[in-house]
Amino acid sequence: MCDKFGARRPMAILLMVCSIPLGLVALSQGATAFYLGRFFIGFAGATFAPCQFWTSVMFTGSIVGQANAMAGGWGNMGGGVTQALMPGIFEIFKAAGASDSNAWRWSLQVPVAIWIIVAIWVWMFSDDCPQGHWRNRIVSQKAPVGCKEVLRVVSNYNVWILMLMYACTFGIELFADNTLAEYFHEEYDIAQFSAGLLASVFGFLNIICRALGGYASDRAAAKAGLRGRMWVIFIMCINCGIFLFIFIFMEALWAAMIILVIFSFWCQAGCGATYGLVPFVDPKYPGVVSGMVGAGGNIGAVCWSLIHKFFGEAGEEKKAVWIVGIVGAAASFAMFLVRIRGATMLPYCGTADGTPAEGMNEPKDIGYDYGYGIDYAYTAPWMVPMPTPDISMYPGMYPGAMQSPYVTPYVYYP
Repeated sequence: MCDKFGARRPMAILLMVCSIPLGLVALSQGATAFYLGRFFIGFAGATFAPCQFWTSVMFTGSIVGQANAMAGGWGNMGGGVTQALMPGIFEIFKAAGASDSNAWRWSLQVPVAIWIIVAIWVWMFSDDCPQGHWRNRIVSQKAPVGCKEVLRVVSNYNVWILMLMYACTFGIELFADNTLAEYFHEEYDIAQFSAGLLASVFGFLNIICRALGGYASDRAAAKAGLRGRMWVIFIMCINCGIFLFIFIFMEALWAAMIILVIFSFWCQAGCGATYGLVPFVDPKYPGVVSGMVGAGGNIGAVCWSLIHKFFGEAGEEKKAVWIVGIVGAAASFAMFLVRIRGATMLPYCGTADGTPAEGMNEPKDIGYDYGYGIDYAYTAPWMVPMPTPDISMYPGMYPGAMQSPYVTPYVYYP
């Protein structure tokens, strides 16, 4: 939808439509109705895809990692804000005379009102792209969006690896958001309200940590191109798993909080770093790629929650957490399989003596310059040089790409 209509309209429609089940769940009188409402509210999570698509379109390649990370990080920070504020809103309604049964129902109408206001604001006062409306965007070739094009993205194994990386960063983040308060309450025997406040620290750190991941991705790209972005993802992801593993063995609350902050940095920065690479996987269809990678995070959260549920019922919750940490750290090595436009994590992925692999040309002092520097990578035989277009035609869109005859804005190769 984003590739076809831009991000503005899908974002506004999702917020408006999903505000309906959020408001109606307050009318539920049983578990079935509550679970059904929760299911439909979950579709609001799809707003993440237009969010990341939007920033990818609006910002140039040299800072797209920071833009994606800051937008996503402030969105995730909403989890921490919600944990901190919603109990207070609940107490306000109780103080106004509402019963417990009614106070939580009325509390839900506050985010409903916020969603509706933001949806109207986005629809009426936002731009789709730097040129305003989506139909006015400047591209050298407007790509069709259909089943064939979606299958092209689905068949790209790099997308699946990034889905795995996001499952091991954002998926773990969601897992932590859902379990930290209960863990602090039971493990350290503190009041539930205090446990919620301590757990909210993890979500609040999104205000800076995810943006730092995007910044690190952009800085690494300035030095080493796409390869730099790949290494940042690997480092963030493996440390996320390691520090989650360490966290579970902290016996003192103060020590656990220190490790939690460190773990939070690696976890959330890893989310930002992942989306620093996403816009370059298939620039022709960034919306589909963003959506798939985002879905990987939610799928990962479900998998980690199932592991937690399985071991939790057996009284081995700590074992579940360190299993998630080990799997997350181990999965980071999948980044060595990523190959985007010839760029890989290792300088040469050919024969043992470093010569090019069969079917690849010699490395050239050109690579894929998206405005952040040159990546010295193999150029595939089918990537014939294209005429360099007039730079004035593409204001603000990957300006550095004009320096390379192998990459031009929105000109794509099979």
